[in-house]
Amino acid sequence: MVDNFKILFRLFCLYGKMDFLWFLRDFRYFVLQLVSDCISGGCTIAGIYLLSANFEHFAGMNRDEILFMMGYSVLVDGTFMVFFAGNNAGIISRIIGRGQLDHALLQPVPLWTELATQGFSPFSGSPMFLFGVGLTWYGVCRSSVLISPGFLILLVIYVLCSCLLIISFLYLLSCMAFYAPAAAEDIAAVGKDMFSSLKSYPLGNINPAVKRVFLTVLPIGLSAWFPAVILLKAGKEGFDTLPILSAIALPAVATAFCATAILFFKKGMKHYELFGSPRYTGFGHR
Repeated sequence: MVDNFKILFRLFCLYGKMDFLWFLRDFRYFVLQLVSDCISGGCTIAGIYLLSANFEHFAGMNRDEILFMMGYSVLVDGTFMVFFAGNNAGIISRIIGRGQLDHALLQPVPLWTELATQGFSPFSGSPMFLFGVGLTWYGVCRSSVLISPGFLILLVIYVLCSCLLIISFLYLLSCMAFYAPAAAEDIAAVGKDMFSSLKSYPLGNINPAVKRVFLTVLPIGLSAWFPAVILLKAGKEGFDTLPILSAIALPAVATAFCATAILFFKKGMKHYELFGSPRYTGFGHR
């Protein structure tokens, strides 16, 4: 166990150093990366914020609550960028579909450690993360939430669970690339775009049947709206008012999706061991 932690730490340091050198390869690129991430984060939330500014209690939330939810959404995206942006680790269908999984299998470490660390991008992924932290903090202050250690701990747990839920869903989709590498090469990117474009919308007034779908099979609502509602309720009314089932819904569903993704990924790996990949391309791998 100690040796595994040492390997993980060394790999995180290695990929962090590589990301630092790539990020600062020239000053012009550094500025472009920083500005583009800020524009991307701003565009992600602009539409919803403009709607909330013109409609009071838009979808059951007031303007300040929507601002907090959008900050939470960007913070989840920033966490994803920090841990899974590099080397297509978050969009693993590209690695599988392009026949590049052998790059990881050839490393002298277990596959899971390589996949868990090769996406680590603490420098190139940090602008979106810092933007999310600032917007979330601003939303907390505007929403009159009582900031306490319990609230901050729950916020961190929910952000990590939301990120785990998204990456598990993307890995689950990416398993199709084991069997149809050309057709499913970019399916994880489509899934990521679905979360990016839809998770900032509040689901308070949506049809109950559709809402259940967005909280289970397509867990878009669990990646921003639902945890934001729980956090706002805990911060304003106290943790005693939280229903237990609602409070543990996100961790439970994230764990279920993670276990399912691991199961199907192992099945895909068995297929890969037998048949390999019929194609290989060096395009897009770094």
